[in-house]
Amino acid sequence: MSSPVPLQKDKHAKLKVTESSDFRRYKDKHLIPLVIQDFYTLASEFSLVFVKNRELDEFLPVAIMGLRDGQNLYCRSEHWPAPVAPVNFGNSPFTVARTDDTGDQLIVLVDEESPLLSETTGEALFTESGERSEYLTRRMDALVKVAHQSEDMRAVCKFLADKKLLATQQVQLQHRPDAQRYNIDGIYTVDEKALNALSDEDFLQLRKQGLLALIYAHLASLQQLRRISQMQYEADKAVQGGM
Repeated sequence: MSSPVPLQKDKHAKLKVTESSDFRRYKDKHLIPLVIQDFYTLASEFSLVFVKNRELDEFLPVAIMGLRDGQNLYCRSEHWPAPVAPVNFGNSPFTVARTDDTGDQLIVLVDEESPLLSETTGEALFTESGERSEYLTRRMDALVKVAHQSEDMRAVCKFLADKKLLATQQVQLQHRPDAQRYNIDGIYTVDEKALNALSDEDFLQLRKQGLLALIYAHLASLQQLRRISQMQYEADKAVQGGM
């Protein structure tokens, strides 16, 4: 896997970017991290749940795109099959990082080995005079927005955890009697009983922070477990048929 490097106008002056909905670079990741905006766009297609990063002792929201570890059922071909996609899927070949652990300054990184880059085709990153192109400016603005949403999402997860609203769930899925049964461990969902038991003050705080819509989108998205269960069943049958 390549390591992104800081974007520099001298080093990357001739680079151009081609936009693509080929997301096969995520084909080995069945859980995809989310930002706040994703909850309002993805809930009709994917189950959006929370997992815990044991090393950092914090929660992370993810979209379930497969029931087998390392198999993303949506990213198997160059054609993206869903009407919606996670915000972060549109970032490539760029990422952003903080210049230090405490500062607010961000730096744009570029994956020099990305197939989206070339010197002949696509949108230029820099003008002939070495200035940022309008395209690069738009991409950078979008990257910064996503970075801020990621920080906001961390704060949301901490708030939900502090209010003890996240409960661990063990989910068993079996699409048909002849299908493999999948046990999904390590996921967390908002506990509706705990949500309804909140004090008026805490519930009002949720509403003021705009988190009620996010929570309800998350809870509604759990219905999409049926969709991914069917997709996994069909994928497993296809593999068995090819043996």
